[in-house]
Amino acid sequence: MPSDLTAKHQVADFDTKEVIANDYTYNNTTALTSHYPGTSIECIDTNTSNKIDIDSNENNQQEDTLPPQKFLYFIKLKAHVHPLQFFFFLISIFVSLAVIVYFAAAQSWVLTSILGISDNVGDATGSLSTYSEVSSIIFVIAWGIASDHIQKRTIITISLMIIGVICIAYGFAPNLYPTLLILRLIYSIGTAGTTCMMASMFIEVVHAERAGLVSGLIGTCSGLGAIFAAMVLFTVPTEMAHLGTSPRDPNLIIYGYAVIGATTIAIGVILWFLLPKSPPSEARILSSTTKNNTRNRIWKNLWYGIVAAKDPRIALGYVSSFFARADEVIITHFITLWIQQYYIDEGKCFVGQYCPYASSSSRSQVGIAQSVALVIAPFFGILSEFNREWGLIVAGAIGVAGCIPFAFSIDPTSSQSLAFIILLAMGQYGMIVSGMAVIARDKIPTEFRGGVAGMYSLCGVIGIMVVSKVGGILFDKWMKGAPFLLLGIGHGLIALLALIHFIYMVIQRYVYDNKEVKLLYT
Repeated sequence: MPSDLTAKHQVADFDTKEVIANDYTYNNTTALTSHYPGTSIECIDTNTSNKIDIDSNENNQQEDTLPPQKFLYFIKLKAHVHPLQFFFFLISIFVSLAVIVYFAAAQSWVLTSILGISDNVGDATGSLSTYSEVSSIIFVIAWGIASDHIQKRTIITISLMIIGVICIAYGFAPNLYPTLLILRLIYSIGTAGTTCMMASMFIEVVHAERAGLVSGLIGTCSGLGAIFAAMVLFTVPTEMAHLGTSPRDPNLIIYGYAVIGATTIAIGVILWFLLPKSPPSEARILSSTTKNNTRNRIWKNLWYGIVAAKDPRIALGYVSSFFARADEVIITHFITLWIQQYYIDEGKCFVGQYCPYASSSSRSQVGIAQSVALVIAPFFGILSEFNREWGLIVAGAIGVAGCIPFAFSIDPTSSQSLAFIILLAMGQYGMIVSGMAVIARDKIPTEFRGGVAGMYSLCGVIGIMVVSKVGGILFDKWMKGAPFLLLGIGHGLIALLALIHFIYMVIQRYVYDNKEVKLLYT
């Protein structure tokens, strides 16, 4: 029978070898052991918790030896995941992205048409995004940690229900501050949950050897959700025109929010019965962990998410999340806001009224761009199957080619602007797909994967805060395309970092003859 010290070293064994990176060997003990702040390996101090951790690692190894399930005959899933459950996981991504895109795009309609705000709308848009993401910073970590202790499908259901309730209430807000802000703060709790679980469940259900393909599939579902929002949900207020006093009645926006919110709540409840459950090893942890061990595990989990960035590829994934999430906000918030302001400046629409011109142009510009990006997204997944860095390099370069020229456009509804928006959307999905692929690691223990997913989402939250606030101020004070100029700079930075890391790997492989460094996953 092993001694207590041996058992404790078994618990932390994943820290002493090649856990943080597949392509690098670390001979020193890392974060969760002697480097863990204020503790040592003895951070798990009960015999019961030692047994739980050792058993969970054994169960993880047993699950990896079981025949994998397959989705579409070539995507390998973990043994505990049925292909239909994975399909409904993709459906949950589709639904959440569709509602998030609509909610963000329609916010400009709420500000100008319902609340009648005509000045500093860019600052108001950026401020709402920034303040709401402050609560997301807390809840994106909380959801990531909670996902290691409760079912991830439960978090997805709760998150979708929160989003649905706020959609219903949003159009009834009588003022910007405090009502609309409070609703956005609550709404961000739901979006934090769906975003975090997208990454966390992705890591949990898929074999890392197919991470690139699956991340491409997830990007495709995200694109489909965005297209559905642009082509279908954007038209809901217009299709309900018979319920208003005129086609410009601002109450149509309220009706649209209410219908979409109620549908989201219903779908969230249904998905709870259809999404994958936690794997057997994780279920044992959920049922056996004591209160003292739970506290230790939470801090270990959070710290692991931070220390995982010692793997340069995971660090790249975190940075890509910073700008990829900012892409989502800028595209959904500021393109529609720019179009709305363009028609107001041209005299075709008026503050305090619903603008069908803006709705139609937003639908065509965003919908077409997302459709083209949808076709491209799987190619980033295939590229990431061979090399993760080149996925980020290509996505960054395409983003630069779209963002910077569009930032200096005069007419956001022109065909030339559409071409730039298409490139922008392609860069966005490429960044999402490639970024998720680089954080997929089979050697990350099941009970700590939520920490990595939480940090991935946290970086995205910080990106939204910085880019949306700064971009909103520049939108009002400088030029309407300023937020997109910021994104172009960000895409260029990621492409440069990914290229530098690839060159470093080439040097390690061929100059220092480090055969453990993998340049291609073939």
